[in-house]
Amino acid sequence: MIATHKKSGSVIALKKIPKAMIKSHFMVDQLTLEIKLQSCLNHKNILSMYGFFDDNTYLYIILEYMEQGTLYSQLKKNRILG
Repeated sequence: MIATHKKSGSVIALKKIPKAMIKSHFMVDQLTLEIKLQSCLNHKNILSMYGFFDDNTYLYIILEYMEQGTLYSQLKKNRILG
């Protein structure tokens, strides 16, 4: 999901994950690890994570926006990176 940061006007990506899916697929540990890793990484080839928040229904991860789409979509489309 694409969003705009109100104060800066920067385009960001929101990863929106249903809490029901997190619980039903036993993803709590996986997402905790993903958030910890993303918060420590600083590399030009890895999207930056700016933060995360939740509401009653979803967990949202705020990420750097990549105009070309997700890594998964690029791999599915091109079969290679480049």
